[in-house]
Amino acid sequence: MTTQLPYDPQAPAGGGYPTAPPWAVPPPAPSSPESAGPPPHTRHGQLLVAYPELMQGASGPTGPSWIPVVIWTFFFSIFGAISAARRAQQAGRSGKGRSPYWVAFGVTLVAGTIIWQAIALAVAVPVYLHYREQAVTKAVQSAIVGQPAGARKVTVAKATCTPLGDAKNGLRTYNCRLVLSNGRTAALKVIADSKTGRVQAAK
Repeated sequence: MTTQLPYDPQAPAGGGYPTAPPWAVPPPAPSSPESAGPPPHTRHGQLLVAYPELMQGASGPTGPSWIPVVIWTFFFSIFGAISAARRAQQAGRSGKGRSPYWVAFGVTLVAGTIIWQAIALAVAVPVYLHYREQAVTKAVQSAIVGQPAGARKVTVAKATCTPLGDAKNGLRTYNCRLVLSNGRTAALKVIADSKTGRVQAAK
């Protein structure tokens, strides 16, 4: 004769006998999904920080330096754009910004243009004035050569003139040493136009 125990729905699985010792701590009751609340809004594998987007690229490779862009642009003007484009492309591949390289190119191009123009003016103006003064002095000397020198049939064979002081009212005084056609020398002061070298008076 077989005795069958009545079915108990609350009985543990595997029979009516408990499988845990009486001193075991019962597991905590599972909480409902409504009471647990939504999970934190974070991307998988990122740090739990207030602003996770600030951590993107923080530990990545540093971008190329923009100093070569400044050097190339300062000395080679518009050709510095080649260096800026290459370095901006490298920065974009590593997740860095491209704008610093173009900003460095633009600022250096403007500043370099102003500096080089100032240098050119500082060098070119004195050189221009020097050669213009020489041209005017030669014009004065050419105007004197061949002129009569007082005595009959005696003319000026050669004249070497030196400007005295600065021009006033468009006129300038020149101190000239003359070599006459008879071999003698003489001195003469003339007043000539400071721009054309045309002699206005002699004394």
